[in-house]
Amino acid sequence: MIRVVYIDEEVGWQSTVYAALSEKYEIGIPEELPRDISDIWGLICDAQVAIIDYRLNGDNLVSYTGDDVAREIHKHNKHFPIFIITSFEDNAIQECTEVQSIRGKEIFTSPESLIKLNHMIDSAVSIYDNKKASCEKCICMYQEKIANGEPLTALEEAERFDAELYLSELDMDTSARADLISTGTSKNLKEMLELARSIVSNYSK
Repeated sequence: MIRVVYIDEEVGWQSTVYAALSEKYEIGIPEELPRDISDIWGLICDAQVAIIDYRLNGDNLVSYTGDDVAREIHKHNKHFPIFIITSFEDNAIQECTEVQSIRGKEIFTSPESLIKLNHMIDSAVSIYDNKKASCEKCICMYQEKIANGEPLTALEEAERFDAELYLSELDMDTSARADLISTGTSKNLKEMLELARSIVSNYSK
């Protein structure tokens, strides 16, 4: 069962969302929001997707908004699936990447809209999981090739680097994924940039 965390300061909507989603998902809803936004990740890190109300500061209990929370989450996991509910703010999430918007909380009370939301949640988590698995498979495949004494092509080096970078961005709080990323065989950033430029140059000819 997919683990969803719902962030909202309104108790009434907390109950509504729990009733709407709890049959299909494992729902976590913090009763109180931390005053310090840096503590928000601790409420979210065990979930697989976050649904956040944009107007978290509507009652002046906290000073941050939903897009502030999205940016804080992505400091820890750059690709964590996030949905932000935006009823009025046209500029909400304009600075956030990999964030989807939901127009209005009515999506939780309309059976037809709720079906669409379920598909959105399932799809976001599936894309995230599949991308992670694909990168892990890529790294394992190329490391096995190296272990067998086979050199990687320039394109394979670039693919492996991209996969390692993506996986490292899923856990920004640690310096390496020792189980998959071999720092001894990774090229440094300058070398990879030069390689990328070379590949782009060859393709453009």
